[in-house]
Amino acid sequence: MRACARIITYIGLGAAVAGAPGALAQTMQLPEEMERQAETLEPDAETPETSAKPDLIVAPLPVANPALGTGAALAGVLYYNPNNAPTPWVTGIAAGYTSTDTWGGGLFHQMSLDDDRFRISALLGYGDARLKFYGIGSNAGAAGISVDLRDRGLMAYADGQVRLFDHGLLSNLHVGARMRYLRIRSSVSIPVPERPDLDLPDIELRSQISAIGPSFTFDTRNHPFTPRKGVLVTGTWMFGAEFLGSDFEHRRLELLSTGYFPLGKQTVLALRKTLCAVKGRAPFYDLCMFGQHADLRGYESGRYRDRATWALQAEIRQNITSRLGVVGFGGAGGIAPSSGDIWKNSHVLASGGVGLRYLASTKNRVNLRFDIAWGKDGSAIYFGIGEAF
Repeated sequence: MRACARIITYIGLGAAVAGAPGALAQTMQLPEEMERQAETLEPDAETPETSAKPDLIVAPLPVANPALGTGAALAGVLYYNPNNAPTPWVTGIAAGYTSTDTWGGGLFHQMSLDDDRFRISALLGYGDARLKFYGIGSNAGAAGISVDLRDRGLMAYADGQVRLFDHGLLSNLHVGARMRYLRIRSSVSIPVPERPDLDLPDIELRSQISAIGPSFTFDTRNHPFTPRKGVLVTGTWMFGAEFLGSDFEHRRLELLSTGYFPLGKQTVLALRKTLCAVKGRAPFYDLCMFGQHADLRGYESGRYRDRATWALQAEIRQNITSRLGVVGFGGAGGIAPSSGDIWKNSHVLASGGVGLRYLASTKNRVNLRFDIAWGKDGSAIYFGIGEAF
């Protein structure tokens, strides 16, 4: 067992599972968040990269999320290197519970082959979440009228990517394909009489999605946890597949791009751009929405949802001491009924906030994060491992 500082580096997996069961059933945030948190699941500087000795980490982590309340998670992560690769294989298990009587658990595996030419990751998770459903469209979110929603969801995904070039700029690119499965069992409270749109159709309350499509990762960051320069761009384009048993055949495109720019020895500017678009008949839980990917912090996940969203964010990160830092962030985004309306007829929202950072691992430079954010409808508190983006 390594030092406590190193343990903090690895327990983001627990936060991902406990902090996202609602997203498991509504926004698919669980696999996306676990992928982001998986970047922290790497050995520290004093661990030989080719070591074949397994290393097991077990640790807890508190969780705070505006949609799901406060709670705690417990994670166990095993590191091993059966093929003496540049990076180890990672297998994790985690479970968590929050104050809204929401709970969830999951299994995660990540591996690389042929000197990191091939990357494979997979996830299996289950969540039982108590949430609020505000309806679909910007007007529904702005009205603030909701019904209680209980989502029970089983999801799995597998992603495989390959590096096609060994030299030059394109050596930072991995391309491949993803398959995902989501089965939902939902129930809602008695609908509000003046809002019949809150009465969801039965096909969406008990349904499943089986989707397949391309994925890619382009990464030039100089550090995976606290980068000072470089870019990270990821994307997926998922197609509902009836031949795989899906109840829906909609298409969902998602692009995430972040750039990092040093403004001084102790100051970094991070710029974040995201885009989501859904076409075809899609269930309420697989539409685009604010509150995922830490975009526009200050908004409850699922309150604003429709067929298209975009968001732009900026965050200034300033180190005060060798371990303590502060951040200030702000951004704007839009929600629209289609991708064609996204630039002309978006309902624009804005948010901003401040936060504290504490360097929990000096070897891997991983921060604990505490943020307070304000949006159109109020404020929200976040606590987690690693940077928001």
